[in-house]
Amino acid sequence: MVKSANSPPHWALLGGTFDPIHIGHLRIAVQLRDLGFDRVLLIPNRIPPHRPQPQASAEHRLAMLEQACTGLDGIVPCSIELEREELSYSAITVEALHQRHSGVAFTWVMGQDAWQGFEHWHQPLALLEQANLLVVSRPGLQNTSHWQEQQLEQRQCQVAELLASRTGRICCHHWPELDISSSYLRRALKQGENVSFLVPPAVLNYLNQQQLYR
Repeated sequence: MVKSANSPPHWALLGGTFDPIHIGHLRIAVQLRDLGFDRVLLIPNRIPPHRPQPQASAEHRLAMLEQACTGLDGIVPCSIELEREELSYSAITVEALHQRHSGVAFTWVMGQDAWQGFEHWHQPLALLEQANLLVVSRPGLQNTSHWQEQQLEQRQCQVAELLASRTGRICCHHWPELDISSSYLRRALKQGENVSFLVPPAVLNYLNQQQLYR
């Protein structure tokens, strides 16, 4: 996907616990880069507002992200949420990123499950005032609320328009999903199963050295 020469740098923001990071996360990050984003930030939560507290420490999860991103051009870990003591609200994160990187446009990336609850996030409209949304989904969004339908009617666009927009656009982009999750990985590691093909080799070495999730 080729952007206009006049477009500002546009970064994709992929948040999560990354407890631990796996190839499903990296596949999405690579696809985002290939879609046309100038940089993809992987942002681990410190205190996720909508899911249980991560099992591994912030330091371990960031270290695994750094290992996983080595050699991946344009895909980098970002510790901005780990630096805050309060809940990791996306709207606050994007505001802080604007302060650090003026002139950069941001798109927050979420899965279909997160989109289903987006209207209940902390200040969802404030997030849309500062960034775009890219919803990675299976074909056909299901069970959208009236609020979501209104937002899609006003804001929905295709990828090219999203990349050319600074804020306020929503793109629903369909990618096949890998049937892998961090919770499955944690259970497999605890049971001593082979997870060699589910995480990058450097991350597997780190997991074994630190005996995480055992």
